[in-house]
Amino acid sequence: MDKQEFLEKLRLALNGRVSPAVVTENINYYEDYINMEVRKGRSEEEVLTQLGDPRLIARTIIQTHGNGQFGKGRAADMSGSTRTYSDRSADHYDNGQGSEKKKRPLSFRLPIWLFGILVLVVVALVVVGVLSLVFSVVSIMLPVILIVLAVAFVVKLFRDWLN
Repeated sequence: MDKQEFLEKLRLALNGRVSPAVVTENINYYEDYINMEVRKGRSEEEVLTQLGDPRLIARTIIQTHGNGQFGKGRAADMSGSTRTYSDRSADHYDNGQGSEKKKRPLSFRLPIWLFGILVLVVVALVVVGVLSLVFSVVSIMLPVILIVLAVAFVVKLFRDWLN
């Protein structure tokens, strides 16, 4: 059996039993793994023998993803290497060797508690901004207001004194 035959058997065993993203992810992973091992000097036949039957690998992948519930977890191949996967929002998977990471577009979601804190900080900054604006206007107008009040007081005193 050669690499293409191995990958095709794996694809056929996975199709319809896990999501298409999981099928693609695993096909890409095993193709990269085989290519990497061949580049290290091992024969393709030796690598495929070590991996074993692609239908057994597919069964493990299907059991790992259990009843169509997509999730996140770890799976081991026949060589003992592990990889992390997440088929729903897979940002990347790691084949356990660190040098061969497949990058996918990153999505970022804030935890709810952090979002709440950010909302509180923004509201506090708006309140502080409005209060500082009000107090700065009042502090600018205060001398004028004091003079007007003093004049009104003096006028009232004279009116009361004349009556």
